[in-house]
Amino acid sequence: MHVGPRTTASPLTAMRNVFPLHVLQTLGWYLFSAWWFSEIYLWSAPEDADLGWVKLSRPNNRPALNERSIYLHTYHMILAVAQTAIHLYYDYDRLPIPVAKRTSKDNRTHPMESTIKRLQYGVIGSVIDALRNGFIVTLASPFIYVIFLRRPAWNFSLYFAKLFWNFSRTAAEPQGAVPPAFYTLFYRQIISGGCLVFLWQTANLFFTVFLTQEPLKRGQPLTNDSKDPTGSLINGLKAKKDIAKNFAFWELCFISQRFPDRRKAIFEDLDRANGQAWKQVLQASIDTIEGVSGRINKFKTPPAAKTAKDTNVAYPQIQSLPQLTEGPKQDNIFAPSPKVTGFGQSFGATAKSFGQSKDWTPAARAKAKEAFSQASDAFLSPERRKKLLGAPDDVKLLTGPTGSSKSSFNYSSIPFVSQFLRSPIGKPFRQTYAQRLRGIVFGEPHGQVACVIDAIESITRLLIASLKEDSFGQVSKDVPTIVRLYTSTILTLEDFVHEDTGLGIHWSDISFPSANSSPEVRRKAREVPEVDTVLYMLRTSLSELLASFEQYSRDVGLQAKDIRLAKAAAGVVGDENNDNDDPFTS
Repeated sequence: MHVGPRTTASPLTAMRNVFPLHVLQTLGWYLFSAWWFSEIYLWSAPEDADLGWVKLSRPNNRPALNERSIYLHTYHMILAVAQTAIHLYYDYDRLPIPVAKRTSKDNRTHPMESTIKRLQYGVIGSVIDALRNGFIVTLASPFIYVIFLRRPAWNFSLYFAKLFWNFSRTAAEPQGAVPPAFYTLFYRQIISGGCLVFLWQTANLFFTVFLTQEPLKRGQPLTNDSKDPTGSLINGLKAKKDIAKNFAFWELCFISQRFPDRRKAIFEDLDRANGQAWKQVLQASIDTIEGVSGRINKFKTPPAAKTAKDTNVAYPQIQSLPQLTEGPKQDNIFAPSPKVTGFGQSFGATAKSFGQSKDWTPAARAKAKEAFSQASDAFLSPERRKKLLGAPDDVKLLTGPTGSSKSSFNYSSIPFVSQFLRSPIGKPFRQTYAQRLRGIVFGEPHGQVACVIDAIESITRLLIASLKEDSFGQVSKDVPTIVRLYTSTILTLEDFVHEDTGLGIHWSDISFPSANSSPEVRRKAREVPEVDTVLYMLRTSLSELLASFEQYSRDVGLQAKDIRLAKAAAGVVGDENNDNDDPFTS
């Protein structure tokens, strides 16, 4: 169970992050619930439905297994396996907390609808999912049962039935190639399967809805009921589990917006064991916001493969074997090579010079161009030649790098690769730009989007409220730090989403507009809602901090250079002439 959305580059990559134990646990619970539902359903069925474990024809005849009940049990188990796959693929373990841009009319960062509305919409969707999934598995189960599961299901049922009944040797194998009259169970499959899927869907719905309610109790923060409300809040902000951390930042956001008493308690709590309460809240928020820039910088500059040895450390000397050959030559390796003698050496040197040259002679280039043109005209159409080989007028070098460092072969230009990626089967292999950007900015495998937004909003509201509520004047000293943090994060994030300097497009992202598309289309394709929301929150919060503290810039230690950079990052138009009269201009 987690809060953030899945941010892996592709669905196939996401399956690598799912531990086998988690998969087995999910599958086990679905299989157990399907078996328990089957037993209750068969027990409650009337006798004329003929759904008992065994068939008792006459007192003097031995009983026989009833394949109708075996088939219905197997159908529910197949439904459990299908529901497990749906559960893992659509990430039912996630607790969805929506994020939105704060406005003047609604300052909520997580606008949640009422519980009744969420349940109404969810129940309608559960009914549709139940009917659809039950019908699809009903159509597929006869083939799966007959081809793969008939004999194992029969042997499994016979093993437990022998504990209560005595069977003949002929009961060891199912009779006939096809189960007798199993088509009469079609309507029972749809009804029972639909009810089973509906139970699964509604159970997940009610659990998710009631667990993702706002962290308020009777209109007050949840930590108000604890003996140490501020300490409980700080422990949640420092928690390693993402669920506790997300809800702690959500509660801090509410406190910074609505509850002045709790804000004053944070400002005035100076004698805490691990430091002032404000400093601990501030540091937890800074660590969350700095994570955005840190992950981007880590992606841009990957760590070096090998580390150099420390010259100050004395390493032990290893006794080597006696030297049997001469040592390496000490001659100048940059001196020109001696003249070669003989045909073989002359030919090798000439071939090497042609292979390592930056370009060919005009005559050789003309011959190569003619050969390429004849071959491409014979086997390819002009459109296909231009698409696969690039510009037809220029012959590409066979060796050496190209002029552009970003140019590389696009595998999606191959026809069958492109068709495979566009098909539903190829969807798990696509690495879209939006998904890769989310993974880098918010972390993998689950992004901490809500934490970042709540941290920005909370620190901004607390700093602005400190102008009236901080009686000790300790909070205003941290205004320059937050202004610089917001400024650097905005610049780093804007540079990373820019087309020229930002994240490149993966070759499997066939949905992204091509280079021939208009700049406006490509710009819109690079817009990712979560990233845009973070940028909006950073710019808005930075503008509000400047509007509140610019007049106190000398008192809080905010220099003119920081103000200019912050205004440029936030998109605020300021008066440039004011810097001439400011003695703190740097």
